[in-house]
Amino acid sequence: MMDSSYPQSKSERIRFEGRGEAKAIALLIAQHAKKQICILGRDIDHALFDSPEFIECVSALARRNAHTEIRILVHDTRINVQNNHKLIHLAQQLSSSIHIHNTAKQHRTIQNILLLVDDFGYLTCPKATQYNGTANLYDRLEVRTLQQQFDDMWQQSSPDITVRRLHL
Repeated sequence: MMDSSYPQSKSERIRFEGRGEAKAIALLIAQHAKKQICILGRDIDHALFDSPEFIECVSALARRNAHTEIRILVHDTRINVQNNHKLIHLAQQLSSSIHIHNTAKQHRTIQNILLLVDDFGYLTCPKATQYNGTANLYDRLEVRTLQQQFDDMWQQSSPDITVRRLHL
């Protein structure tokens, strides 16, 4: 269980239990992003990624410069669209920086939540329905491994047409 919102050192592995702790750590990690945020899950988790603070953080990153990138890889966004997830609306407004893809069929059994920030920070929940997991603000080796797995899945994914908005 986590004692505070900040780790004792940048490279400390943080264990968290519960939605509140996971949400606070996800925001903390995202606030450190300078160039990239990657999210993986069954859908775009509402508890972790739909708060005004998280949306503002992603918005600021996406608007920072043309080289920033936010990639969201999920099995299905229909429930997110029905619930008016704010990250989808932001992706529709900033479509050159925020990309939402659907996983390939062979990856649909994946049940975890993953957040990667740049090449140093991560949060992972092994089961999407339980907010218990680990995070680290600075672990380049672990992030490199997780990023390679994410990139491999991204290459096999396809853009999510459910979230496209037609601009007339």
